[in-house]
Amino acid sequence: MSRRVLLLLAPVLACVVSLSALAEDETLPTLRRKVLEARTEQQVGYALDKLTAKIGKDGFYADHAAFAEWLGTLPDGKDKHPIVRLRRGWALVRAKKGAEAVPHLEAALKNNPGDGLVRAYLGEALRQAKRYKEAVEMLAKAVECGEKGKHLDESFRNAVFAIRKGQIAGHADGLPDYVTAIRVWLRVKPDPMWDHTVAKMLLEDYKTFELPKRPRAKVWAEAAGRHALASMRVAISAPIAGQDQLAYDAAVALEVLDKERKGATDRFDLLAWAYKLGVLPNDGGHKRPQVLTWLAEAAASEQRYELAFRIAQQRLEVSDSPQVRRLLMKLPPDLDVE
Repeated sequence: MSRRVLLLLAPVLACVVSLSALAEDETLPTLRRKVLEARTEQQVGYALDKLTAKIGKDGFYADHAAFAEWLGTLPDGKDKHPIVRLRRGWALVRAKKGAEAVPHLEAALKNNPGDGLVRAYLGEALRQAKRYKEAVEMLAKAVECGEKGKHLDESFRNAVFAIRKGQIAGHADGLPDYVTAIRVWLRVKPDPMWDHTVAKMLLEDYKTFELPKRPRAKVWAEAAGRHALASMRVAISAPIAGQDQLAYDAAVALEVLDKERKGATDRFDLLAWAYKLGVLPNDGGHKRPQVLTWLAEAAASEQRYELAFRIAQQRLEVSDSPQVRRLLMKLPPDLDVE
């Protein structure tokens, strides 16, 4: 073969050799050796990345569970390396074996307690292990450490609904456990939708398990009112379906406590929202005229007589109301209103 032909074939031969070396480099024994030979965390992580990419491929691991099991066979203490344990915990979470993943992720977390991603994995592992309260706390810590993403929200949502399903609210001494769990989340990630959700769930349980004058009923009503009112901050810019009904139901639940405290609750503000969101767009009427009656009474009880008068007049424009007429008779006769 002439020298000219060899020169022409050289790039092709080099490519073949390169591809052959690459193929050899991608075998399981070779990649395993790279993990064992790695000295820095970057080297270990890079070698594990190569192995992770082979999950489900011929000659490697059938699934994430098999990969996790394989990592546990690494010799010379390499299976105890924090990066290896993190990857093993991640694989077990992906395989829905959270209880097995927990010790590995806890070990990885000791190496880097400020890592939000490790906390996110551990939170989901705890959820899979049915340790729901711990899961919520860990997921909230992940948010505090800067972790973001839909996976966090999904893990938290699943944990909360599992908590609610696992506890009959009527058996709670105070607030049900799901309320406490949601508040843990809201402290690090304020969200009007979760305020709406917890208020709605709590009001549902209030109707099912409570009587208005019981001490626990007042605790539930106050908590539901607080969260319902917090959810109203997006009622105009990005309304949530059912907010007018939520404001109304929360105000109704607060009636007894509001009378005891002489108006020192969120009831008036909730009634105001129920009124504002319930106005019918076509004729200016209202879905729930009773809201205007209660608003007028609440204003009068706080000695806001002019406001009470105006709301009462507006209520009478909808239809006659003996209750409102009795209220008007009780207002000071010298009100300066037009």
